[in-house]
Formats: sequence, structure tokens, C-alpha cells
Amino acid sequence: MPPWMQVFLGFAAYAAVHSALLTRGARRALEAVLGARAFQGLFRVLFNVQAVALLAAFAAWAVSLPDRELLRVGGAGAALLWGVRLAALGFIARCASSLGVSGFLGLDDLRAWRAGRPPPGDGVESGTLVLDGPYRWVRHPMYAAGFVALWAAPRWTANGLAFAVAASLYLWIGSLHEERRLVSYYGEGYRRYARETPRFVPRWKGR
Repeated sequence: MPPWMQVFLGFAAYAAVHSALLTRGARRALEAVLGARAFQGLFRVLFNVQAVALLAAFAAWAVSLPDRELLRVGGAGAALLWGVRLAALGFIARCASSLGVSGFLGLDDLRAWRAGRPPPGDGVESGTLVLDGPYRWVRHPMYAAGFVALWAAPRWTANGLAFAVAASLYLWIGSLHEERRLVSYYGEGYRRYARETPRFVPRWKGR
């Protein structure tokens, strides 16, 4: 099997684990093991820890594979692409700030559980539907910026291209799964928001 295919399938396996842990069945199984209060307090932070650890393990494995260069952009073009990529990463940080960084990381749930207070959400979703900041323009601004960060690369290799394609597919599919969870949790409030707000690309209204 060529290395680029290994990278594609390796990331697909990572994405499958990532998504499986968020399914209702997996969440119910974990809640049965941990108990409802511990699940609500621990799930989000533990989910984020495992996601980062598995992604780091995947990256370490992927960079060890043989690869071949397909394209390299130099000079001002490379600087521009790096600028676009850094801006996209900065925008992702801005989105996390809109959601509340400690809530996004699961620290709010963890602190509430340790203090004996009810967590602000259900352990997966927060208690508040955020509709301001970047979320005024698109429903998935982090994912939209993720697409930009993935594809604004000054150097392309076969393995890098396979990863970008796999990750882009996962961002698109992940947005569909996420919206089902959000509709289940927030109900008509999220349905109304989804009808009025584009998924990835802002809808610029004329005056």
C-alpha cells in the first residue's frame, strides 16, 4: 500500500474514533461506567486530551513514512500562503474565545464537578448556544478556517495532499454530525439559527 494511502486511511481511522466517542451509544456507555455527574464533569476534558494525544501519535507516525514532493511555492507566494495559514489559525483561536476557552476545553465542567456543582452543560455541549462573534456569519467558523489552514500550504507532498483531502472530508462530515447533536440539544433554537446562517461561507448581504 503506498504511503499516501496509509496516511489517508490512518487519518480516517483517527476520525472514526473521534466521531464514535461522540455517538449517543458511546456516551451512554461511558455514562453508565462513570455515573451521570462524573460523566458530565469529565467527558469533555478527557475527550479533548485523547483527541490531542491520538492526533500527535498519528502525526509522528505519518511523518516517518516515505514521501515525495509534488509542488513547492517559493518567495513572496510562500510568504503569502503562510500569512493566510497563520491568519486562519488565529481565527480559530478567536472562535474558541467566542465559545469560552475554558468551556471549550471542558475545564468549566471539570471545575463544577470538583466543586460539587451541576456542570453548565451535559458534558458534551455547553449550556449556552453561542450566536455572536464569528458565529454570526457562519455556523461552523472553526471548520471553515480549518479548510483554509489545510489548503494554504506553500509545499505539497503526496502524503500531505492525502492528509488534506482526508481532513477536509472529515470537517465536512463532522459538521453534519455536529449539527445533529446541536439540534438534539438546543432544538428549535438551533434549527432557526441554521435556517438563517450559512454552514461555511458567509452570505454577504447587499445594502
